[in-house]
Amino acid sequence: MRISPFIDTEEQAALRATARAFLARHAPERDVRVWDEEGSYPEQLYREIAKLGWYDMAADADEPVEDVASLLVALCEEMGRASSDLVALLNLNFSGIRDLVRWGTPEQRQTYVTPVLSGDGRFSIAVSEPDVGSDAASVSTRAERVDGGWVLNGQKTYCEGAGLPGTVMELLVKVGDGDRKRDELAVFLVPADHPSVEIRRMPALGRNISGIYEVFLRDVHLPDSALLGRPGQGWQILKERLVLERIMISSGFLGSVGSVLDMTVTYANERAQFGRTISSYQGVTLPLAEMSVRWDAARCAVQRSAALFDAGHACEVESTMAKFLSGQIYAEASALAMQVQGAYGYVRDHTLPMHHSDGIIARVVAGPPGVQLNVVARSMGLRAG
Repeated sequence: MRISPFIDTEEQAALRATARAFLARHAPERDVRVWDEEGSYPEQLYREIAKLGWYDMAADADEPVEDVASLLVALCEEMGRASSDLVALLNLNFSGIRDLVRWGTPEQRQTYVTPVLSGDGRFSIAVSEPDVGSDAASVSTRAERVDGGWVLNGQKTYCEGAGLPGTVMELLVKVGDGDRKRDELAVFLVPADHPSVEIRRMPALGRNISGIYEVFLRDVHLPDSALLGRPGQGWQILKERLVLERIMISSGFLGSVGSVLDMTVTYANERAQFGRTISSYQGVTLPLAEMSVRWDAARCAVQRSAALFDAGHACEVESTMAKFLSGQIYAEASALAMQVQGAYGYVRDHTLPMHHSDGIIARVVAGPPGVQLNVVARSMGLRAG
């Protein structure tokens, strides 16, 4: 039994050690830098991840893994030390498997989950649209009932990993015109290589390993078996998914912060100016020390969210707080590291430029700060006028 959410169990510690050794071998810094610069997907890395059985933590509906969120915190933090983008891809697959286990039929699990577990398939999710971001219930992409199934039309944007080979997208679409928008949504499973689907990669500042895509759907005919859950359950599927997703990506951000702080401390201890190392100047050391304090506080918030999740308690607010803090600290730590390291941190001889670019989007992924603070405000009893 867990003693404290802030102390690793033996199982967590073992997973950390395994993940650290695995990533040192299969995702060394030089390789991650090349993947990011070239915008290339490390397919072999995720095949090896599948072989390790990490996805199995989500795959068994009959015997769910105990303390799964706390284990994922350990795993994603170690993976985030290499790249938060690698964590994003892990999360897409893990969350997709969980969605299929929770809402899918046995036939859907066989069709869509089995390839991911073998390393041949991938999941992506498509929610945002050109005119729809945080207000996900207002999507206009639509599914119309026809004989033998459904026809989808619309456009999605900012879909991570949607253009990777073997990807199946979970598309949030509108299926009705009732007064309550959230009751008129559904999720469809759409292979990215469907002949009526067009996918274009969007040039982006960061997230270059997973890639960000826009998706065009023109008379996409799908069978009834492509519907995940029932019509009208789309909002519930999305909402349930987001809690663990926030915990996973927040952990990845914290791992990236740890990596950024480590490289900056090393630089400060080695870089000499005016006859002494810059780590002897308070203008360098105090901001880094404050960042470390805030990093530790964010880690506590993430670990508390995981402990609540594993105990079966509602933790939407707590996971939102964790995401808010971790996204902020990643963006600010990478910016501080760029400032301390100066021109050295600006050239692409190591991974700091990647962290800086990915840190900027960390505030926005899984909800921007304003939306997250609104969730907290409502939990405090504050009401809109």
